[in-house]
Amino acid sequence: MTCVFQIVGKKDSGKTSTIIEIIKELKLRKKDILIAVIKHSHHVIDDENKDTFKFKKEGADVVIFHSNDCALFFDCLSFDYISLLPVDVVLIEGFKDLDLGEKFEIHSPEEVKTIAEEISKKAEECVGYPSLIVNGTKAQKSLLTAFL
Repeated sequence: MTCVFQIVGKKDSGKTSTIIEIIKELKLRKKDILIAVIKHSHHVIDDENKDTFKFKKEGADVVIFHSNDCALFFDCLSFDYISLLPVDVVLIEGFKDLDLGEKFEIHSPEEVKTIAEEISKKAEECVGYPSLIVNGTKAQKSLLTAFL
């Protein structure tokens, strides 16, 4: 079962630090746990002058921009893509006005440890090793991680 936790708060309240702390705690306790992070941004990263935008405009459902690092583009008109992520836990930073998962609001950096511990404890119950079938065979964790 995939669990979705949404961390919201004002700028510099500790959202990013909370997510980093959750990732560290979960990976320390459960090395095989698969975690995805979605970060809200107001920046446009795929504008109409880019090839990736043109591919999507012409009908591609998923566009992968592969360079030294990797970016995966979906149409972001909704959050349906969350259900496609082959992970145990999804951590979302931001989107305060939306209900995307269990929501935690952080008000100051002093709350980072407390909120991170609370979410980490809940997230430990979410482990269910997601499966992805590739050519009729269950994919290995390395492929699942590469998929992200």
